[in-house]
Amino acid sequence: MSPSKWCARWLAAGSAAVLLLVVAAPARAQQAAPEPPKPFGPDWAMFAGWDVFVKKGCGQCHSVRGVGGKVGPDLARARSGAGFFELGAALWNHLPAMGERMRQMGRDRPTLTPVELSNLLAFLFTTQYNDETGDARTGERLFTSKGCVRCHGSTGQGGDGGPPLAVARRANSPVIVAAAMWSHGPQMAAAMKARGITRPTFTGKELEDVIAFVVGAAPRSDPAETVQTVPGSPEKGEKLFGEKRCATCHTIGGKGGKVGPELGRAHHVSLTQFAATMWNHAPTMWAKLKERGLEVPQLAGQDVADLVAYLYTAHYFDRSAGSASRGAQLVQSKGCLRCHSVRGKGGTVSADFATSTVVGSPASVIAALWNHSRSMEEQAQKQNMKLPTLSGEELADITRYVGSLARRPTSKAPAASKAPAK
Repeated sequence: MSPSKWCARWLAAGSAAVLLLVVAAPARAQQAAPEPPKPFGPDWAMFAGWDVFVKKGCGQCHSVRGVGGKVGPDLARARSGAGFFELGAALWNHLPAMGERMRQMGRDRPTLTPVELSNLLAFLFTTQYNDETGDARTGERLFTSKGCVRCHGSTGQGGDGGPPLAVARRANSPVIVAAAMWSHGPQMAAAMKARGITRPTFTGKELEDVIAFVVGAAPRSDPAETVQTVPGSPEKGEKLFGEKRCATCHTIGGKGGKVGPELGRAHHVSLTQFAATMWNHAPTMWAKLKERGLEVPQLAGQDVADLVAYLYTAHYFDRSAGSASRGAQLVQSKGCLRCHSVRGKGGTVSADFATSTVVGSPASVIAALWNHSRSMEEQAQKQNMKLPTLSGEELADITRYVGSLARRPTSKAPAASKAPAK
């Protein structure tokens, strides 16, 4: 595939319909199934998400960039802007149809732990690039008005103080562009200041449009190979978040500094918009690092992929962080309490949400939906009812509610104070 086609797939996200088929791969088949080839190279074997993809048999039905099974869609070519909760909701909504299809095929459903689910979703998020590209004509105008042309040449070929923008032409992911813009940002800022060029910022799809122009302007005979970034790993991203001193200023999951905004909240931006955000806020971040005597950390494309995977599992890219009060109303209106209960009130068929050990996190809730789907379908048939459908926001609300139940303090009498030891 040509470099321009690789670059055309900029926006990354999980595909709802795709995920539904991915996790439905057969448990029986996965035991004897040969490992599919690695479309990006041997390094994929090192990543947890790829390990789940292989061991759960996903690659026997699905392909990634043309490599793998042909029963389901290619996971790298599916379009979606779905976040973590939206994928989970789509998984739930399609369970009846998927279950019926799997029974017809004589296939069992593999189980997923919360960690496996998180790794798989992060893998898909940093793997997929859809075909929605920016507008090259708009990008050409922006390339001039933003001042890029003054250093990088009329088509990004370089030659006037700035290097060629080959990274954009050759990249297979916007995280590579984000890394290049971040790591070379201080030098670019100094060069622009020396030449009296106002440092530009990017809003909306502007950076996507600029990249579309640069990619389209690349000579067709350009022999450069695609620069590869393998899918990100949340575990490695979390480690980097500490090592690169991101936690000095930013908070995720209640841990970290308070200088910058909390990153474990819903922002719902594309990867290209994430790259633009890093660029726009870079001067402020550099100043804060300088105040603390810290150098600007250098980031490779793979570093950003891992950090993005970590942010994804922390729900940075979700639409909603969830509301416990709305969730409490939804478990009533959606009929959840016909089978489940809350502190003994409700149905007796399934677990009490307040004492369940499988609903402690968003990943565990979605994994539980999948793992217990067969029994839930059977109970719905016995009660002559349909399983309710959920939107991503509704699933976020329910997850926040059931998670709050376990943390609610019990109404116990205060313990009597002990007399000091003599």
